[in-house]
Amino acid sequence: MPLAVAAAADVLCVVVFAAGGRSSHDEQGGLVGLLTTAWPFLAGAALGWALVALVPALSGRGAARGSASARLAGVSDLAPAGLVVAGAAWAGGMLLRLATGQGVSGAFPLVALGFLALTLLGWRGVVALVSRAARRRSSAPRP
Repeated sequence: MPLAVAAAADVLCVVVFAAGGRSSHDEQGGLVGLLTTAWPFLAGAALGWALVALVPALSGRGAARGSASARLAGVSDLAPAGLVVAGAAWAGGMLLRLATGQGVSGAFPLVALGFLALTLLGWRGVVALVSRAARRRSSAPRP
């Protein structure tokens, strides 16, 4: 999967999360408000991408000697890269919200964890299933 598509999918997941949260709390603010809510989680996801690129063990594809770009080729994999990106998006988002006074009270951390895990891992799972089915189809003997 092209890196730009994987990045766009992750950004979309975080933006939908932020938009849903703002909508459920009847918050106004348009695009600026949406970005204010989304940026901590986007920064966390970016940290996850950086970890996948820089730490060979976190990519399912890059050998220890491989380049960062080779390791990033695995960022669309469900594990371990997807787990790293989802975990970093959540943890980074929570820490940045705390640091900037945006708050993390009540059930919000659990709701955020559930939504981000479901979406950031979910699209990767769908891609893995579709890719596996396509490989099986292409390797099946033809009559």
